[in-house]
Amino acid sequence: MRLADREHRAKTALAALNGALPRARGHVTRLSDIEDESHRLEVWRARVERLEALLDQTERKRETRAKIVLGATLLAEAQGDPDDPLMARMLEILDRRIDRPRDRHAIAEMLGLRLSPIKDAAAPALPDFDAMTQAVLLGGDAARGPDRPRRKKGGRAPLP
Repeated sequence: MRLADREHRAKTALAALNGALPRARGHVTRLSDIEDESHRLEVWRARVERLEALLDQTERKRETRAKIVLGATLLAEAQGDPDDPLMARMLEILDRRIDRPRDRHAIAEMLGLRLSPIKDAAAPALPDFDAMTQAVLLGGDAARGPDRPRRKKGGRAPLP
């Protein structure tokens, strides 16, 4: 594709997205003022590449914003009524589509749902923290566990 066509396409697309072209800075030399043909072509290529990069960046930003607005709208609608079938459907889609444990944990935490951190695994049962606390407070050996040796008062545990 010719350089002039690439420049025209990028400028037209940017103007359609932003409503206007990015304004020229005062320090930019006009192409007609550059006498050396090879240097003029180099400068022109760099400007077209910059325009195309700006177009790509703008499109990614708009797409990300649309995804955020869409997600927020669906969440607001689903959280309005917890018994709504939309929430159940969203949970089923999330469970099926999200693979990374980090993402699954963040979604489950944000929505207040029991979503397993690992796909296709049952959500882990939490330990009984109250019973563990009571055992430690009562000083029982069961709280320490069978593999942990007793510590001497004020001392450190022996090294293995």
